[in-house]
Amino acid sequence: MQIKGTQEAITLFEVKVYATKLKGIDHEKIKKQLKKLKQIQRNPIEASNEGGWHSEIFWNPPPTYLEALNKKIVKFVQETARKDFEIRGDTPIHNSWFICNKKGDFNKPHKHPPYTLSGAYYIQAPKNSGDIVFKNDMEMNNYATTYWNYNTVNSKEFTVVPEEGLLLIFPAWLEHYVKVNKSSQERIVYSFNI
Repeated sequence: MQIKGTQEAITLFEVKVYATKLKGIDHEKIKKQLKKLKQIQRNPIEASNEGGWHSEIFWNPPPTYLEALNKKIVKFVQETARKDFEIRGDTPIHNSWFICNKKGDFNKPHKHPPYTLSGAYYIQAPKNSGDIVFKNDMEMNNYATTYWNYNTVNSKEFTVVPEEGLLLIFPAWLEHYVKVNKSSQERIVYSFNI
């Protein structure tokens, strides 16, 4: 790398979270299937969830009621992250699952190894039902300095408030957690790895 002028700021590593609102997804149909799944799978998986219900893992191919959603997810990944990461080959959804958090439930900090990308799609996200928080892994960040404002260079965390229909795609190595659901309604997220 060559410096073009007398001084330059060089971006060494870049972290992006890709976001969009998906339209045309039948949330009621998915919730109906989810209700059936909960009756069959009475013992939820325990992973990062504290409380809440974590479905079984769906491997490729997923259940047919998720086909339309998965097609839109894969298309968005191809238009965004796949280009930025310069990924060769396809970027299918390798596995997926649902997490349903009721009042008081949350998810501990975690990552999604060994995958390249992970994502979350919000089927139901009432107000105060648990923001997703992405953690900055730069260890020396904020040790001995105070800042006028927090920004993408100096922040320890970045919070996204979920809303119904929101799709997030992020690097699988990016540590994240979900705050406590303080609402009286269930928060339903469809999570996946690419």
